Amino acid sequence: MFHKYCMTQAFTSRWIFFHVLADPRLVPMSIPCSEGNQSRQRSSCTAQINDGGAAAAREPSEEERAIHALHREACEAKQQMYLDPSSGFNVLTEYAHLQRGTCCGSACRHCPYGQVNVKDPAMKKRFNSLFYI
Repeated sequence: MFHKYCMTQAFTSRWIFFHVLADPRLVPMSIPCSEGNQSRQRSSCTAQINDGGAAAAREPSEEERAIHALHREACEAKQQMYLDPSSGFNVLTEYAHLQRGTCCGSACRHCPYGQVNVKDPAMKKRFNSLFYI
């Protein structure tokens, strides 16, 4: 695949990895962690998450807390959907996504697969600090 005078596959892989680390627009959770540099990569992922600006530093609103509580209760009850109180839409739970087995590419709010199949980067979700509560 690679010509002997061109970049090797390992060099290309490392170059892409460092390019992803340097670009703040990319989703921090999409950075793969390798065996060799786990501690350094984990700290850089955390730094990117914490440098996310006001969205990561602010307290969640009452509406966000209500949505988080509804989602948690629906997952515990093994329900496929719950009703979003602010919009009135039915929203798929993480439980429903795990039963599907892959990312559908619709930029779902609770996608456990990191929204890997979403084509438009503007549609990808932002960091949700309620995940860690």
